[in-house]
Amino acid sequence: MRYLVLSDVHANAPALEAVLRHADHRGYDRVLFLGDAVGYYPDAEAVVALLRSLDPHVAILGNHDAALLALADGKGGGHREEGIVTEVLSKQLPELSDDSLQFLRDLEEHVVEETWEAAHGALRSPWEYLASVQNAQANLPLLSRQLCLIGHTHVPKVYAVVEGPDGPLWRTVQFRDKQATYRVPPRARLFVNPGSVGQPRDNIPMAAYALFDDDARVLQLYRVEFDVAAVQQAVRNAGYPDVLAARLALGR
Repeated sequence: MRYLVLSDVHANAPALEAVLRHADHRGYDRVLFLGDAVGYYPDAEAVVALLRSLDPHVAILGNHDAALLALADGKGGGHREEGIVTEVLSKQLPELSDDSLQFLRDLEEHVVEETWEAAHGALRSPWEYLASVQNAQANLPLLSRQLCLIGHTHVPKVYAVVEGPDGPLWRTVQFRDKQATYRVPPRARLFVNPGSVGQPRDNIPMAAYALFDDDARVLQLYRVEFDVAAVQQAVRNAGYPDVLAARLALGR
């Protein structure tokens, strides 16, 4: 089975469309969405409708998705970037169709399949940033499969561990090229982040995604150019905070 792995789209329709065009040429069987359809950029309804049309095999709840649902239910707050995030999500909520809102309500926090599992942030806490070996070590006891697919940090990276003669040996691999191939070591256990479709944060202003061949145990990670200037203009036209436009061109 060959999976298209998408995460952290954040209402950036041009980026998602560019990724899907790129992935269509390479082929895939099913879609895995790791969370955060909404937030930051102005195309929430277009992005959620497009994700719905892909009929994801797995669709995970992200923290921005959860925050929007909290607003929809008359609850708010609890986010470390509450000012900007709440401002953006408050604009996006009335733009979502009933079908799109239901799609978000149906998202799951954690999914376990036969050989892999998926979450948005981490296993011990759904919004934890798994951004260091220390985080990976703390989550390892909860890993029930060889591999866990995660998002949330917006950085394409693998944390892998094998048991050595003197204890666990950890390796971190960060992906910065336009294309990279990673073969899952047969005896390793690992956390895999495909990066962010809609808001890269490793100083590379390109959309990131992965193709995961579960049978061959191979990951292909890609960077795709999209019309950053068009998204920046859309941010300004929508009256969103200008910092969201500025950071996009920097990949931060």
